[in-house]
Amino acid sequence: MEARAAARAGGRRAANGGAAGGRSRSEAGPPRKKRFIDYPRFGKTGIRRWLPSIKQILAMILFFLASLMGLAALAYAMVKVPDPNANTTYQSNIYYYADGVTEIGRTGQVNRQNVTVDQIPKHVQKAVIAAENRSFYSDSGVSPKGLLRAGVTMVKGGDTQGGSTITQQYVKNTYLTQERTFKRKFSEIFIALKVDRQMRKDDILVGYLNTAFYGRNAYGIQAAAQAYYNKNVGDLNVAEGAYLATLLNAPGIYDVIEFPGQLEKVKGRWAYALDGMVKEGWLPKAERDALQFPMPIKPKPAANKAGQAGYLMKVTDQYLKANNVIPEANLARGGYKIVTTFEKPKQDAAVAAVKDQLTSELKPDKIEADRYIRTGLASVVPGDGAVVALYGGPDFIQQEYNDAVRRDIQAGSTFKLFVLAAALRDGGGKDGKPIGPDSIYNGDSKIPIKLQNGQTFKRDEKTNEDYRAPNEGDVDYGPIPITRAMEKSVNTVFLQLAADVGPEKVKKAAIDAGLPPDLGSFEPTPTMALGVAPPSALDMAEAYATFAARGLHADPYFVKEVTHDGSKVELPKREPKQLFDKNVADTVNQVMQRVVDNPPLNDGTGRAAKALARPVAGKTGTTDGNNSAWFVGYTPNLATSVALFREDPNTHARLSLKGLGGRDAVHGGDIPTLVWTAYMKGAMQGMPTADFAVPGEKFEDRDRVTLPPTTAPPTTKAPTTPPPTTSAPPTTPPQTSTAPGGGSHGSSGDPGGGGNTGKPTNTGRPTNTETGGPGGPGGGPNGSRGGANGFIIGGRAGSG
Repeated sequence: MEARAAARAGGRRAANGGAAGGRSRSEAGPPRKKRFIDYPRFGKTGIRRWLPSIKQILAMILFFLASLMGLAALAYAMVKVPDPNANTTYQSNIYYYADGVTEIGRTGQVNRQNVTVDQIPKHVQKAVIAAENRSFYSDSGVSPKGLLRAGVTMVKGGDTQGGSTITQQYVKNTYLTQERTFKRKFSEIFIALKVDRQMRKDDILVGYLNTAFYGRNAYGIQAAAQAYYNKNVGDLNVAEGAYLATLLNAPGIYDVIEFPGQLEKVKGRWAYALDGMVKEGWLPKAERDALQFPMPIKPKPAANKAGQAGYLMKVTDQYLKANNVIPEANLARGGYKIVTTFEKPKQDAAVAAVKDQLTSELKPDKIEADRYIRTGLASVVPGDGAVVALYGGPDFIQQEYNDAVRRDIQAGSTFKLFVLAAALRDGGGKDGKPIGPDSIYNGDSKIPIKLQNGQTFKRDEKTNEDYRAPNEGDVDYGPIPITRAMEKSVNTVFLQLAADVGPEKVKKAAIDAGLPPDLGSFEPTPTMALGVAPPSALDMAEAYATFAARGLHADPYFVKEVTHDGSKVELPKREPKQLFDKNVADTVNQVMQRVVDNPPLNDGTGRAAKALARPVAGKTGTTDGNNSAWFVGYTPNLATSVALFREDPNTHARLSLKGLGGRDAVHGGDIPTLVWTAYMKGAMQGMPTADFAVPGEKFEDRDRVTLPPTTAPPTTKAPTTPPPTTSAPPTTPPQTSTAPGGGSHGSSGDPGGGGNTGKPTNTGRPTNTETGGPGGPGGGPNGSRGGANGFIIGGRAGSG
């Protein structure tokens, strides 16, 4: 043994290069091969000594995962499924006027009726599963993809996402609130896992269908079937069931009767549900291909929303939902106290003005043109955006649609303000030459319109026909300053001005002022100057308020305060922006005042508004075929718009205003201005009289425009000096009218306006005390056109 030990020791010495077996270190074998990285032979050095090994890293990961699993198991064990009835109680929402005391109205009882799974047709059940959660029968009640999506959104700072499985949504509806918080989401996950293990899938499905919100104040599939199709759920066909399933994705907003603009999007979601049924083998493809989209019935207004209350409450709800203040399901669940911006005295003044100046004079049983009259009125505080009054119709129960917020009424000549604002802000032509209120343009009728590239604007590119719009009454004004053209609403001047400035800049000015960029017929061409775009009355009040506030634009809002269970709900921040230079806005205001008060002529198209006895700026508007008439006016402290039109109740097609109240035609300076003035008198009681600011600097005039050739000699020329204020007695009997002095229509506002020593030439209503201006060019002694009457029938969008 001793010999073997000695041999081993000698071998080790030999391996180490020492004397072994009679060999010295220098006589050892060939040198050891160098490794690619020759780490130190004796331990780690540098930063490596502080780094954990692979084994340590794996151990930490396993420990972390085990801890997570342990915490999840603990949370699962600790979370209890709450009482399913604890959060299914509902309360009314109460809406108040701006004083916070006077009640507008409150929501009624929630419409809900539970049904059993046997009462719900299989095709309705399958449509919901196909639309919402196709793996419903196989999943564990929680969607990992949905959780990941929610987590990513939270990390990015967005709202937490709702449940993505039917089980999660059922849990949220039945056991939890609709708030979007991490705590609620965390509870939802574990309750959903427990519910999925404790309940049958069919019970979860029917529970979800009985608690889901479908819009129209309908909770549950039975209430939804009644609200949208006036049927029991058992009578729904496949197409109808798929539509109700579609509503679950965005209840209320996908109501295609209330939001017709969503129709194509809703049809896409509806098709998705049906295609899912085909894919899962629940619906034959041939049957699916034969299905047509099932339009729902019109909603039935609640009795507690009669009069103006329904309009005010509904627009408030839409504001809260559109600005993500309160989730729609939470709002429907109720319990909110909502203080609006509406002021009761002003709201009452709006109702009284429409009644006194319009509806009390109508005889729909005798005069066809007195039927189906619609009026929208909106009033906004400049620089703040508070909507203080809104007239949407005579009664929400009789007419649910709010005429103050609909966007399908052509603006007519009220759009000319934006053309002027763009010209003052941006100048004209490629060189941006200055344009001022006294710049001269050719005011002749039917002249060609030159574009910035020197080409003539065409009516039809195929026929190469020039666009030649007439002035109202086909009046030729010759060389005319912009201010005078605004007073008389001369179409051709503002068509040229829009072309000179550039239609894109005109559109931008209108959007900066407050018009929505996605309006129909809002193409940047010179014709936008004639007001072919269809903003709402609220849009126009908002836009004109920008100039009343000296270029400071404020988004309109409807809510001052919201509380729930004593806690305040956060509202959107309001940040008015200075979008027009004050000097530009002040100059616009000076020009627009001349439409109302332009002595010594006193023939501006909006002269009836002088009866307010305050500084007023504004613009009239009348559209092609006399299909609508407007007056939008403002003082420095209140901006209000009034839109008047007729509509076929079945087809919603526009009907002409000709014949209304026995008139030959209705223009913006007539009924809309009288309604505006009556409203403002009541609304501004107690408010201080304020003057418009004078422009700080004068806009220099651009080079005078060379008058384009006309196809015929001028038929009528605007006078260069004021006509006499007296005239011979009338040679023809006066016509009945509500316009002051038998007022004029459109851009030829002077024919038929005034006459007879400044007294009204036409017999007006007792409330009409406004004196008329002097007779206009081409008019008879009574201020009428050839003595026929005091009105000239309005033609096109853009006439005054």
